[in-house]
Amino acid sequence: MARIAFIDVTVTVSYGGLQTVVWKLAEVLARAGHDVTVFGGAGSVAPPKALGNVTVRTFPFTPRERVPDLGSRFQRTVERMTFARHARAAFLQGDFDWAVVDKPFDFFWPWILPKQSKTRFAFISGGTDFIAFDRMLSKRLDVLLSCSYFNAWQLRTRYRKRYPVVVYNGVDVNQFTPRPLATPLRAQLGVPADATLFAFAGRLVGWKGMSVAVRALAEPALRDVPARLLIIGEGPDKANLKQLAHSLGVADRVLLHDPVAHDLLPEYYAAADVGVFPSIGDEAFGITIAEAMSCTKPVIGSYIGGIPEVIGNEGQCGLLVPPGDAKALAEAMRALARDPARRAVMGVAARARIEQHYTWELVGQRMLAAMGL
Repeated sequence: MARIAFIDVTVTVSYGGLQTVVWKLAEVLARAGHDVTVFGGAGSVAPPKALGNVTVRTFPFTPRERVPDLGSRFQRTVERMTFARHARAAFLQGDFDWAVVDKPFDFFWPWILPKQSKTRFAFISGGTDFIAFDRMLSKRLDVLLSCSYFNAWQLRTRYRKRYPVVVYNGVDVNQFTPRPLATPLRAQLGVPADATLFAFAGRLVGWKGMSVAVRALAEPALRDVPARLLIIGEGPDKANLKQLAHSLGVADRVLLHDPVAHDLLPEYYAAADVGVFPSIGDEAFGITIAEAMSCTKPVIGSYIGGIPEVIGNEGQCGLLVPPGDAKALAEAMRALARDPARRAVMGVAARARIEQHYTWELVGQRMLAAMGL
């Protein structure tokens, strides 16, 4: 049995993909018999109810919004350093064998411990977020873990001689399960019975590419198709999406929905016919894509970053389109809207792909192997 700590100020402060990674891996490693502690900031986000035998410690910190605006990376680094000032003593008392960080902003942790500390450090990457001096700081990391082969290439390019071990992200396949079509929810959302509902859930930021999906609805390929686009989430791009939908005359076909609790997402996927994730940025993996697939939904994603590794490029579980190409996206949406039988076959294949490659249990096993445990 090893004593393992996860360090991420945000896990008890906000929701997101990396926060999900921390909670799920903590749960899996604890079930495997390890002594696991999660160190987070003093916030309002409660640990998952099904977390099991995991200790959660929270400490004060200075939120990034209160840090002088010298750039978001500077603000996030200061946020974490103020957290470390409060958490360091408790961390040292834990006498951990391993500590896991998930952002370069936390690379300073091995450097603030006593030289005689036995704690080894693993970095589990969910993207880039590179910062000044991170190459130097990374020298005291013992293991680099990446969430896709694409992300491994990113880390290899950045940290040169360090080659990461690929440990794909996962899905809770017992939570994100196939369900009957949620007809009442579709009606509540105002989706006509004959419409094909394309759904997205995630942060509404420009690089997620939802403006491409909105523009796709105005393309000739979808003008005669009763399609609706459900966008679940919040973020700085939400107002822009609303304005774009109005300017293109498709506002009545775009359903902007407030964020929903993570455990409620399977019900919304059950109301949808297809997941659509048209990222225009280098998505390292795409947990929400995998979650939709786990619910037996075919997906349409961009041929960029780690997305092809999740969906596969064989056309069995979903379709890939060039990033930023509204016409190509519209044609892919039309193809699936017109072929319910194909959607059903793809959905079954999507679920099988997730079960075979992307469960949290597999993630935990790969991670422990990389750490020599």
